[in-house]
Amino acid sequence: MAGTMGAAQGVGGQDARRDGWGVWIALTALAELFGILLGASWWVWADGLLPEPDGLFQQISMLVFKALSGVPEGIVLGLVQANLMSRRLPGLSIVRWTTATCVVAVVGWAVGSSFSIFAAGDGGTAGGFDPGVGATFLMASGFGVLVGALFGGVQTLALSGLGVPSWPWIAGNAVGWALGLPVIYLAASGLALGPIWALAAIGGLVAGALVGAATAVAFAVMTRRV
Repeated sequence: MAGTMGAAQGVGGQDARRDGWGVWIALTALAELFGILLGASWWVWADGLLPEPDGLFQQISMLVFKALSGVPEGIVLGLVQANLMSRRLPGLSIVRWTTATCVVAVVGWAVGSSFSIFAAGDGGTAGGFDPGVGATFLMASGFGVLVGALFGGVQTLALSGLGVPSWPWIAGNAVGWALGLPVIYLAASGLALGPIWALAAIGGLVAGALVGAATAVAFAVMTRRV
């Protein structure tokens, strides 16, 4: 009888974990969907202010404005992640976590926007540079590893004192963004195929699901002894 009850509890625990992972992935995908849509909306507005920035001052101003696209993305994603994590880690500060997420999102948008701003050639274009789909995917994936590790590393500063290891979260974000960022870049490069809003929605949803899957595994490993 005891063995049967233990087996039932084990199966129930596994089902609960799978359900929890599904909720985590779905909510992360939706968070990235809305975050990317809000960020892209701001980016388009900022781009319309100075479509062809002339001189260093205007270029820096444009970079600052476009970098702020990371604020809405960071707020939405940070709030969703913090609320999910606080169920297992009640001591987690939602404010600290969301602030850290916003900071890294702003840095990511700044780096992502810098090429088109500072490498522009005559007529405000990037010198006709077109790396192609394959090269774009590889470069975005490599950038995703770096920005993902940075993303996770900065976020784990909010985990101080909670008694959980930080490396699984850093590794999970590096993997997740290495898979998700190319999707966002490829969606953004397909402007001839549809409106930016639709492309941003597709890219954000798919990228969010990939990041959600990787971070769900990372959080499970990180809190397995909690």
